[in-house]
Amino acid sequence: MAYDRKILAAARRALERDRAARAEEMEARRRDVYARAPRIRAIDRELSSTAAAVLKAALESGGDPEAAITQLRDRNLSLQEERASLLGQLGLPADYLADKPLCPKCGDTGYQGSATCDCVKERYTMLLKEQLSTVLPIQDQNFDKFRLDYYPTRVDSRLGDSPREIMADNLYECRTYAKEFTPHAPNLLFYGSTGLGKTFLSTCIAEEVSARGFSIAYDTAINIIATYETIKFGNGDGEAAAERAARYERADLLIIDDMGTEMGTAFTVSALYNLINSRLMAKRPMIINTNLLPEQLSDKYSPAVASRLRGEFKPLHFVGDDIRLMKKKQR
Repeated sequence: MAYDRKILAAARRALERDRAARAEEMEARRRDVYARAPRIRAIDRELSSTAAAVLKAALESGGDPEAAITQLRDRNLSLQEERASLLGQLGLPADYLADKPLCPKCGDTGYQGSATCDCVKERYTMLLKEQLSTVLPIQDQNFDKFRLDYYPTRVDSRLGDSPREIMADNLYECRTYAKEFTPHAPNLLFYGSTGLGKTFLSTCIAEEVSARGFSIAYDTAINIIATYETIKFGNGDGEAAAERAARYERADLLIIDDMGTEMGTAFTVSALYNLINSRLMAKRPMIINTNLLPEQLSDKYSPAVASRLRGEFKPLHFVGDDIRLMKKKQR
C-alpha cells in the first residue's frame, strides 16, 4: 500500500491531538473526583509511592525482602479496594480514573514495533475519504444507489444483448474489482457515450477502495494535463502542481476521467503517455473513462498510447440512453 505522506502525517497528528485530549479529560476527571472525595487523592499518592517503597524495603532489609514486599502488596490491595468503594459512592466505576490508552495495541504511540498501528491506519482512511469527498460525491454515489432501471431491457442486435444486461455485468465487474482491489489490480477502461454511468461507477469504486485504506488519485484528463503544463512551463503554482503529479504517479489507484476531451497537442499526448506508461511499468492500477470508442483511440492519440489502452486495460462498454437527459426530463 502506497501511503500519501501528507495524509499519513496528518493521521499521526490526529492521534497526538486525541491523546492530548484524553490526557486533558483524565486530568479534569481527577480534579473533579479529588474535590469531591479528598481521600481518593491521598490514596492515589500512596499508591504511586508503592514501587519506591518496595525498592527501599528490599535495600533496607539486607536480606530477603519478601516479607516487606508482601506487606506492601497487601497494603496496596487494601487501598485499591477502599478507592473503588469511594468511587462507587460517587456513582463512578472502579476504573474511572484509570489512565488507559486510547489504543491498547500501541499504547497511543502509533507504532507496533516498526509498523504503523491500526489506530493510525483508521485515521488515515478517514482523512483519505475526506480528501476524496472534495473531488468526488462519494457520500451520494455508491453501488447500492446505482440504478439499472435506467437502462433499456430490449435486446440491441448490434450488441447481442440488452443495455440493462450489459450494465448489470459492468456493475458486477466493478463491485468485484472494488472488493478484491490490491495495489496490483488490473486496469479498467470505461468507454461509451456521455451520461451512461462511467463517472458514477468510478466514484463507487473509489469510495469502497478508499474505505479500505488504499490511496486514490482522481482527476479529469484536462486537469492532469494542466498540472504537467504548470510543472514544465512554470505558469502557476509549481509546488502544488508537483504535489498533485506525485499523487497521480504514486497513488494505489489513479482514476482519469473524461479522457479524450483534452486538447490533442504533442505535449498532451506525451504527458499522458508518460503517466500511463510509468504506472504500467510500476504495476500501479488505473481506471480511465472516455467517450471514445477503442477504434477511435488511434485517431486521438499516438499508436503507443492507443496500444497501451487497448492492450493493458480491460474494456467495459457502457451503453444505453443518456441518464442525465432522462433525469432532466423527469424534473
